[in-house]
Amino acid sequence: MSDVSDLYGLPRDEFVPARRDLAKRLRADGDSAAATRVEKLPKPTTAAWLVNTLVRRDPGLIDDLADLGAELREAHAKADGARLRDLAKRRAALLGSLIAAAGDDLSEPITRELADMFTTAIADEKAAETLRAGRLASVRDLAVEDTWPGLSIAPSTTAKPEAKPKARRSALAEAKAAVKEAEAQRTEADRAVSAAEEAVTQAEDRVRELNAALDEAEHAELEARRTLQTARRDAKSAERTAGLAWRRLQQVEAD
Repeated sequence: MSDVSDLYGLPRDEFVPARRDLAKRLRADGDSAAATRVEKLPKPTTAAWLVNTLVRRDPGLIDDLADLGAELREAHAKADGARLRDLAKRRAALLGSLIAAAGDDLSEPITRELADMFTTAIADEKAAETLRAGRLASVRDLAVEDTWPGLSIAPSTTAKPEAKPKARRSALAEAKAAVKEAEAQRTEADRAVSAAEEAVTQAEDRVRELNAALDEAEHAELEARRTLQTARRDAKSAERTAGLAWRRLQQVEAD
C-alpha cells in the first residue's frame, strides 16, 4: 500500500488492516503526523466504496457525469428552458446507468445514497472533482451548501406547491435535525464496526503468533526426543563396552 488513494481502491473488508499497515509504515519512516491522519481516515460506506470502485473501473461514466453537469449549468445560465428539460431527462437516464454500473441487487438505502452522491456531483463541479478522486468515505464528503435554482440535490418526480415560509423553515429544521441524528447514529455504527474489525484483526494476529509458537515448541520437542534416543543408544553402547572391558579384566587377573 503506497498511499491513501490506493487505500480507498481496496476491497472494503481490507480497508481497516491496510489502513493500520500504512500508518505503521509512516510512523516507522518518522512521519508520525501523517500516520495519525491515516489512522483517523474513515472506512467507506458500502455506497461510497461502490463509487470509488466505479471511478477506477469505468472513468468514462464519471466523465459523462461531469459533462452533463457542465451542460446543465450552462443551460441554466442562459435560461434555456427547453434544453434544461432535455438535460433533466438525460440526468435521470445517466443516474440509472451509474447506479446499475455500481452494483447489482443493491438495497434501497445503498441505492438512495448512490443517487444522492451522483446527483450532488452533477449539480456541483467541486463535488464532481471530489467524486472523481475516488476517495469517498460517505455522501457527506460531497456536501454542498448551495446549488443553483432549478436543480435540486435530491430529485423528485412531482412538483409540489411551495409551503408557507414559516412552515417551510420549521419542516426544514426538523428534517436537518433528523438527518444530523441519523448521520450521528451511522457514524457511531461505523466506528463500532471498525472497532470490531480491528479486534478481529488483532485476534487473528494473536492466533498466528500462538500457532507459530506452537510450531516452534513442537519442533523443539521433536529435536529433544531425537537427542534422547541418541543419548540412550550411546548409553547402551557404553554399557556394553564397559561390560566387555570388565570381563577382560577378570580374565587377565585369573591368568
